[in-house]
Amino acid sequence: MKNEIVLPNAVTRLWRAHEALRKHFAYTNLAFTLDGKLVGDIGEAVASKAFGIKLCGSRTPGVDGHARNGRSVQIKATGKSNGGPAFTPGEGVAEHLLFLRLDFKRGIATVVYNGPEAPIRRLLPKRWSGTKVIPLSKITTANEKVPSKKRLGRSRS
Repeated sequence: MKNEIVLPNAVTRLWRAHEALRKHFAYTNLAFTLDGKLVGDIGEAVASKAFGIKLCGSRTPGVDGHARNGRSVQIKATGKSNGGPAFTPGEGVAEHLLFLRLDFKRGIATVVYNGPEAPIRRLLPKRWSGTKVIPLSKITTANEKVPSKKRLGRSRS
């Protein structure tokens, strides 16, 4: 499918190891969730290759890299099937947003949103603290409205 990216074997092996860990310690009721920074970093790595994005060498608030056309890009990812992108308050804003849903079991990343970041930022409150998650339904609706000329194209590699 056009919006799917095959995850590298290293990622699927990580997921299998995670599943084995959960089963081994099932009696503890601990989830050992693969979320947060690890999932975000996997999303950035997968998106950078799939879309030819040059990642920033050092931390740049709100910007993870730059597209071939020079636009700044923020990459968000989740491993949850029904979760939207999570934002924290900050000064940095990118021109473009990619939001990926990682399905570790299937070894696939689905591009849920590929478009300008501004319309998504408008879904956030003017002021907030902590982390705000934009509902998945709002992200998919916004993605349907993005014209093809405003989307980042996939790399050939």
